[in-house]
Amino acid sequence: MASPSSRSRSSARACDRCRRRKAKCDCSGESSICTNCRLARTQCTFDVPIARRGPKSKRQRSHDVVYPNVRNSPLASTLQISEHGSVTQNLSSTAPVAVPLDAWNTDLSVLDPALSPETVHTVQSSISDVASTRITSALQRWHALERVISMQKSSGHLEGTINHCFNLFFEYLYPLTPLVHEPSLRDGLGFFVTQGRNSGADGLIYGVNSLKYPELWPDLSFTLITAVCAEAAFLLPKDIFPEGEGIADIFLQASRNCLATYLEADLEYPNANSVAIRYFHSNCMHAAGKPRLSWHIFGEATRLAQVMQMHEEDSLQGLTSLEVEFRRRAFWIAYIGDKSAAILNNRPITIHKYSFNSGITIGYPTGIEDETILTPGSAVQDAESTQKSFIAGFNANIRLWQSASDLLLEMRLLDGHQNGSLLPRQPPTPEESHRLNHLYVLFATSLDDLPSFLQYDQLMSNSNRDNQNLSKLTRLHIIQAANVYVSLHCLKMVITQKFEEFNYYPPAPNEMLLLRKTDIARDLLRVIRDAPFWALQINGEPCVEKIRLIGACLLEIIDQHEASPLSARARNDLSVLLDILTRLDSKASDTLRRLL
Repeated sequence: MASPSSRSRSSARACDRCRRRKAKCDCSGESSICTNCRLARTQCTFDVPIARRGPKSKRQRSHDVVYPNVRNSPLASTLQISEHGSVTQNLSSTAPVAVPLDAWNTDLSVLDPALSPETVHTVQSSISDVASTRITSALQRWHALERVISMQKSSGHLEGTINHCFNLFFEYLYPLTPLVHEPSLRDGLGFFVTQGRNSGADGLIYGVNSLKYPELWPDLSFTLITAVCAEAAFLLPKDIFPEGEGIADIFLQASRNCLATYLEADLEYPNANSVAIRYFHSNCMHAAGKPRLSWHIFGEATRLAQVMQMHEEDSLQGLTSLEVEFRRRAFWIAYIGDKSAAILNNRPITIHKYSFNSGITIGYPTGIEDETILTPGSAVQDAESTQKSFIAGFNANIRLWQSASDLLLEMRLLDGHQNGSLLPRQPPTPEESHRLNHLYVLFATSLDDLPSFLQYDQLMSNSNRDNQNLSKLTRLHIIQAANVYVSLHCLKMVITQKFEEFNYYPPAPNEMLLLRKTDIARDLLRVIRDAPFWALQINGEPCVEKIRLIGACLLEIIDQHEASPLSARARNDLSVLLDILTRLDSKASDTLRRLL
């Protein structure tokens, strides 16, 4: 039996954890543990000083504004909910909205003390009557988006538009960015289509219980659904998605606005979808001609990958099989994107093996059993194993970029040692040359074990076939092969230039080096001539930037080696590259033409 003093103390104050969470504390004494702390596997403490009691001052009351419902909350400015309950269009603003918890009448007992209770948008640990305000908020966003889409498209229907975006995304873009689980994505869409009646669906999080705050899943679902639609609308060419240009901004802003409402909780407890959403947003901004904003958003994705320790295989223990697979994919896509930005846009490298004490130990993706390239309404699945062939192409691209990164990073380290001596750069020592030679061989042979369906002759054999007459699996392989071979020749050119700067080659004049550069450029020209043009379009702005890099190298040969016969070759090849860039509808072609 508890002593009177114990009962007196427990009735006077709750333990520190319950006080922070404003939860009822049933601790019966210092030697016991309350129910809340026992569930959290922690001890009750009484270290937090007692706050001053009594009425709040006028200044404090002025900051404790209560928003009794959604219409009166700051979120209403985003949804533009009128007095009659209708929702009008206002999805153009991208400013984050910090929604006080009082706006949702939530129970603070589920909040982690590390999160700010004034801005975190979260609710109880189970979908309940109190948490239904979260679902109401997500459905309000759905209705707002529905009205905007109907205004944008006279015959537009939101469910049909989203399904069309999904079909195009999984048919064309998924081979390059396989960051979402299609069955779960469509389950999430079903929740909104049924107006929340399908609340038992797993949603986009591979099971509601995998989240720290499961009640966030309606907002997570809405954010990811609209991000995928924005990705398809921004990146697919007009020939494939004519309506994309008119709805791209709408879906992007809807996704970014919804993300802002639960931003702190997402940053504190991210999962694979947290990285995927930001990667999609970054791609859209890049396609919209906003490279600095794109880089900033991509930086959020890479920092989340670092916070979640995605580089370590051990960090995946205890996670569901789907979360493990998509964390692997998210990390390697962020890894490749980091190297691509460094090479093509002169950005700093932020993810490499020396960034982490343990190096990079995470394995390559292995595929998931229910992953297919079929969409609802498709006839028959391709006979070949979709899972195995799809992952083979994806992992081949990872190996290519990883081997190139190891070589470029080694040269940077060796160059840093020489610059530290304040002496002119010297040719590499025999030991350094041996090391660089070995790394280059690894790079050059990284694609030697490509399966037959990704070999170059297969790419050529389908160059003249109509896109609509190809099987979905063949189309997937063509998109991956075009990406791999364009990247291969771009990286060869970059490495050749770095070798030249490193004094790896014999001293100038050296026309053999110019010949090597023009040969690489011609190899790239052969690829982009043989590959179906629609495959180059699907690869988007990164493909354009790789072609532009080769064009800039040819332009340098023309300007600095005019007397060489290779200058005429470079001029002819550059003219062909400019024509291709023009057909790809890129601003890069205009820049190069002005310099020529």
